[in-house]
Amino acid sequence: MSKGTWVFIGFIGLAVVALLTQIPGTPVWRLFNPTLTVTVAGPGGGAEPIELKIISVLPRDAIVAILDPTFVSGDEAAAQMVPTSRVIGLSINGDHRAYSTAQLSSREVVNDTVGGVPVAVTW
Repeated sequence: MSKGTWVFIGFIGLAVVALLTQIPGTPVWRLFNPTLTVTVAGPGGGAEPIELKIISVLPRDAIVAILDPTFVSGDEAAAQMVPTSRVIGLSINGDHRAYSTAQLSSREVVNDTVGGVPVAVTW
């Protein structure tokens, strides 16, 4: 291809990116348009608050939560896991759960009810 063809292709690519920055909700738009600004205490708990912009690079619901988790007995879990496996443990009102971080790594969020209390376990 000639140099002029490459310049034209580059121009079209830039035009597409520029267009995507104008369409709300697209990942490119989110990169240039922060969706949330939060205010936190300054360094060392100082009096001057700091504003931080949180930018989401994933569209809403891009990571699907586990909505109806199933559990195995402690003996079954011990047979499937090694002693150094990490879990997130939760105990509410006598109801005890352990969520494997290895399994959470692919889904990142579990919506569950533990001890009658709705919870979101994240990793």
